[in-house]
Amino acid sequence: MIFFESYIPQKMIWIYKQYFATELVKHIDLPMEDILSLIEIPPENISGDLAFPCFQLAKQAKKNPYLLAQEFVEKFRSPFFSRFEAIGWYLNAHINKTTFIQEFFTVNPQVSNIKKTTKVLIEYMSANPNKPLHIGQARNVCVGDSIRRIYEYLGYTPTTCDYGDDSWVNIGYNIVGHLYYDIPVTTDKKFDHYCGEIYEKMRGYEEDHIFMKRLSETLLKIEEATDPKINTLHQKYTQDCTQQQMVSCRRMGAYFDLVAWETHILHLKFFAEAMDILKVKWYVKFADDGDAKWCRILDLSSIPEYTKEEKKYQIMIKSDGLATYVAKDIALAMWKLGYINKDFWYEQSREDPRGVRMYTTSTDTSKWTQQGFGQYDEAVTVIDYRQIPPQNIVASALKLLWHIQWEKKYLPLGYGIVFLTPQTLLNMNFTLSEEEKLEKRLPFASRKWRTVTIDDMLDMLHTKAYTETKERNPEKDDSRLHKVAEAMAISALRFFLIRWDISKDIVFDLDEAMDMQGETWAYILYTGARIQSIIDSAWSLDTTKVDYSLLQQEEEFSLIKKISTLDEVVQKAKEDLAPHYIAKYCFDLAQWVNSYYAHTKILVDDSATKIARIVLLKKIRETLEKWMNLIWMKFLERM
Repeated sequence: MIFFESYIPQKMIWIYKQYFATELVKHIDLPMEDILSLIEIPPENISGDLAFPCFQLAKQAKKNPYLLAQEFVEKFRSPFFSRFEAIGWYLNAHINKTTFIQEFFTVNPQVSNIKKTTKVLIEYMSANPNKPLHIGQARNVCVGDSIRRIYEYLGYTPTTCDYGDDSWVNIGYNIVGHLYYDIPVTTDKKFDHYCGEIYEKMRGYEEDHIFMKRLSETLLKIEEATDPKINTLHQKYTQDCTQQQMVSCRRMGAYFDLVAWETHILHLKFFAEAMDILKVKWYVKFADDGDAKWCRILDLSSIPEYTKEEKKYQIMIKSDGLATYVAKDIALAMWKLGYINKDFWYEQSREDPRGVRMYTTSTDTSKWTQQGFGQYDEAVTVIDYRQIPPQNIVASALKLLWHIQWEKKYLPLGYGIVFLTPQTLLNMNFTLSEEEKLEKRLPFASRKWRTVTIDDMLDMLHTKAYTETKERNPEKDDSRLHKVAEAMAISALRFFLIRWDISKDIVFDLDEAMDMQGETWAYILYTGARIQSIIDSAWSLDTTKVDYSLLQQEEEFSLIKKISTLDEVVQKAKEDLAPHYIAKYCFDLAQWVNSYYAHTKILVDDSATKIARIVLLKKIRETLEKWMNLIWMKFLERM
């Protein structure tokens, strides 16, 4: 028996790829890793379990690829494969089912999980700390948290970070409201919702030149930290709002290790050092004419992507002295990858419900400096895809300084916009015009205060789930029904927001999100509950002695193969930064299980066969729950 590293059931297909490659390398003048990269899993309508494309070698061997595949068929012998077959230009391998299934359930070389040493930062949420999170930002949170879970599953220990955008113009509206318009700072309301109300109220002053003058002056004081009264108000205000935003995130299962405040980048001179580095290289210049007159600009003309662009620069400091969004992000990116000589001070903010310490950056020199933050090898930034162009400029600035090396990765991850159906807005008591009611989708309209918050959406989903569950189970305990309803609400929201290609726009519909039919969260949850119900009904069976050779049906082998691809799919989701792969796998696995039920009786009279099938169901249940956890769908043993 040959054992490879991490020989566990979830990697069985990968192990058999290695067995296949071990046979191929005897006859092909290619490195083992190159052969492995070429081995594929053929489509379901093609015979075979693994396939190797011989046309890759045809020119080298000066032979017809089909004839080359035929030669391999005649030469290859392996106990791990029942036969080899030439299909077109491919050499297809048929796995020895008996050996595969036996190893899947019984091989346990006690290989410990190897922790990755690569330092990874995942920045997500990154909302303005002056209002509640809306459902569009919920997609950001779902994507970021799922990416975290994927990295953790693969053995990494990522740092999750919220970038507190506390110097952007939006926060200025709220601070001005409290300073000049007698708006109280304290409230009995959830503080982020209260902040949102104030922000909307102050936007009504945008035509008032006195307000706009006060806004500009206040923003400059926030950046420069020159006014103690404003500093104190600004710090408490943004932190309190962010803490309440995180309450919403935690409700969805998302947690953070660090909050990095944008103003600290300015106050600790990160931005100044980044600008100095760029100035020394003559990449930052003063513009004395044109659209950017009196501004400091980043010259991008030497980068190939910009040679044909009409605008070959990016404004870094505006004529009023304020740094731009892109400029501050460049400084942050340089800190993330360890390319400036500065660091934050850190203070413990709180312990989250998991018992993990959460930190916030600080400018107070009496605080800690060594918390293991910074100097990351990979930096993932989850962001609305409309912000990808600015993020590409950030990456370009790093290229100018030769900061992006092979071992360092700056990875902006753009996600699509979340629209709403008119009926969803009507269900949530928003007023629409007759024309709007006829639209297929509607965007957020913050000026009309038409923003659906995460809290409101989860409350509505919870209520809908509770009502439907109560109707089906009137005899059940009310507290349990609410617990189930909350799990259903979270699963419905997270699955809906992540099931499609995350780079594409989606249209959120309340009724569709809670639909019990079709490609939905409910199908997956009900499948899991059904599996558990069958397992529970066979609780008295002794499953310590199992005859796995009784699992002879094609559906059983297909299910085991499906489970065996788990680690490969997770690895692919990590490489492509595509958590929607996980959602698709969950649904596909649920479909395969239900097909198995349809064709196979589990609780048969023959005790040995029944035990083997129950053990298979336990493995399926374990795998499904593991996959659901990667996107934080809540596994329910009863629905």
